[in-house]
Amino acid sequence: MNQVANKDFINSHQLKLAFDLIQGIDKQNYEYIYRGKFTESITANLLSLTEIYLGKDEDTLRLKKKIYFVMVECLQNITKHQDKVKDIVGDEAGILVLQKQNNKYYITTGNAIENKNIDTLVGLLQKVNSLGAKELKTYYQKLLINGEISDKGGAGLGLIAMARKTGNKLLYDFQEVNDDFSYFYLRTEMPLSTIPTAETKEDAWKYSFDKVKRIHGILLKEDILLNFNGSFDQDNLISLLPIIDAQMQGSVDFKKRVFKIMFEMLHNIVEYSEDHTYEKSNVSRDNPGIFLLGSKDGKFNFTAGNYLMSNKINILQEKLDFVNKLDGKDLQDFYNKVSEYFENNEINKPDLSIIEMKLRSGYPLKYSFDKISDTFSFFTLQATI
Repeated sequence: MNQVANKDFINSHQLKLAFDLIQGIDKQNYEYIYRGKFTESITANLLSLTEIYLGKDEDTLRLKKKIYFVMVECLQNITKHQDKVKDIVGDEAGILVLQKQNNKYYITTGNAIENKNIDTLVGLLQKVNSLGAKELKTYYQKLLINGEISDKGGAGLGLIAMARKTGNKLLYDFQEVNDDFSYFYLRTEMPLSTIPTAETKEDAWKYSFDKVKRIHGILLKEDILLNFNGSFDQDNLISLLPIIDAQMQGSVDFKKRVFKIMFEMLHNIVEYSEDHTYEKSNVSRDNPGIFLLGSKDGKFNFTAGNYLMSNKINILQEKLDFVNKLDGKDLQDFYNKVSEYFENNEINKPDLSIIEMKLRSGYPLKYSFDKISDTFSFFTLQATI
């Protein structure tokens, strides 16, 4: 089953993209994927998000410092080269992925570099991957003292430090953008246990890496300025809102409207998303969802998706259709009446978020429902400003 509303106004492509992405993401056990700008404040919030995720997993206690260290090195590498390439690929082209699979954590990054630096970078990566632990330590100390590594290569001591910290080879690849630039993808692996486990097939490991690259390519092609998916809760909402807000430019009034829409959308995921995975396993993923910020025809599209029980679709659709029929003064009057009623009666206000988003947007809210199973569906909501 697939239901789509408001066909005259809808950017159905981005609605479908949210559903397609969440399906692929679920199968690969991604903790989260972030694509957007990387600034000092944003990277600080991304690190905060990482700590929140790691803090919920008892298995990561031993790895927490190691993962955090690698994340810092990866983020520094992206921000270092972002300004050099933003006029060509945009300053929101980088990607960061945290993934837990096969009893291991993986961190994958992608950022644009100049083609003239690729040979130097490949030489360094090959050198690092050829050395054992003691040799890496000696090599690191030598380069640190002699200063032989140039920033031109897009890497430097950070790559050696990551290899030493993880104790594993660095997987890498390049995707050409044009004659002058390419995307540099880097993947690090950290086992959760010191006890040897069955080796993952190389083809499967590479497929997972290629999947990240394909997702990045889709986000770039579809002008998705920012993508975040994972489990949403009150803790990571505090870190996530500033990250999304930092993507936006415009007047104070415009940013207030944007922030209000974002808050209502993300808060709805936190409050109403349901974990569809309990039917298949005993592992809960809290409130799984996805958020996309895209641009189209001079407008911004905010698209959020989450799972819900299929028996709630009819009621939710009636609420959305009713609010979409109201415009201007009628919508504002209805909002005022509903607000006053709920305030006087001191009860929950479940419908106000829908009205609030429509008021702030000025356009009809777009939505779709996709069947997941007999019990669950995936609900996608989009607001335009």
